[in-house]
Amino acid sequence: MKSIICIAVPVLLLLVGNVQAGTISCRGKVSVLMAEHVSCKDSDNKKQFAFKLEGMETWKCSGSDTASSLLLAAKISDKSLSVYISDGNGATCSTHSAYLKSSYIILSN
Repeated sequence: MKSIICIAVPVLLLLVGNVQAGTISCRGKVSVLMAEHVSCKDSDNKKQFAFKLEGMETWKCSGSDTASSLLLAAKISDKSLSVYISDGNGATCSTHSAYLKSSYIILSN
């Protein structure tokens, strides 16, 4: 039993580390919004906003009506967002795959 625990704990820690390493945090103001892009759909297959943050070339996708509303509010009020995207390939905000759906979005200041 002790040997199983000795093996299981390092494996569990390795898995947890890999999950956390797969989240990209991107911060900035919304520079462009695009509606009706075929790649940006929520879990109900409803189209959502595609967007870019200032200084970033790749498009990101909102994942829900609420997230799309938050993007629109941020654009209108000229507020910054923190956008979190899952990507386990060591990508950055600028180099991740285009039209990747955001995991969650936070409106700040």
